[in-house]
Amino acid sequence: MGGRPGGCGVLVAVVAATGCAPVFKGEVTQPNPVAEPTETLRTSEQIDVVTGDMELNVPRPPIDGAPASLMHLDKFKLHNVASFMVVSRDRLRFHVQLEHKWQEWADLNNWTAYLEDDRGHRYQPEGLDHATTQIVTQMWDFEVRSANHNQFGDITSVNDDGYKNRQPLGSISIFRGHGDFVFYQRDLLRPDCRWLRLVIQHPGESFEFRWDFADEVATAP
Repeated sequence: MGGRPGGCGVLVAVVAATGCAPVFKGEVTQPNPVAEPTETLRTSEQIDVVTGDMELNVPRPPIDGAPASLMHLDKFKLHNVASFMVVSRDRLRFHVQLEHKWQEWADLNNWTAYLEDDRGHRYQPEGLDHATTQIVTQMWDFEVRSANHNQFGDITSVNDDGYKNRQPLGSISIFRGHGDFVFYQRDLLRPDCRWLRLVIQHPGESFEFRWDFADEVATAP
């Protein structure tokens, strides 16, 4: 089976204000998987909507080649991902991954979903398959060292004395949920379909993943 010609993946993290419930959006442009079935992959491009949480922070990687660097905290990136597989023109399987600090929010059993197409049709899934939730932990080691300063208070060097004040390993844990929303409808994906949009919703939050179909897609810069 041939590869997808000229596919252009786009990662988008857009937050739309809808009352008090944020809507996170991502989109991608690719050829229609059933327009040229012998030339196009049966699996769509992946959409990765990156979000964050004010309580989730990780230290920035150390500077390459430096014996030590000051610790700076960055937001931990939560990857919320969707792609679909064409089982047939009548059946699509959307694989979704959600990451969150709370297990309830990462569990796809607690989310609802629907699918829209370019003609305004809205489809409900016939089921959710293989829903699982696991905890993911990231750990790091760091030291507290003393520093030398000049007369202006600037750090001129850092002493290699971290052994004097041993620190426990730092860590962060999140929950990662996976599941497949399965949709079935006669001619669900038409060769002339211009776009599909998967919407998954949870009280207080929703995600929108949109696939735009184009015959010729510009190469990503």
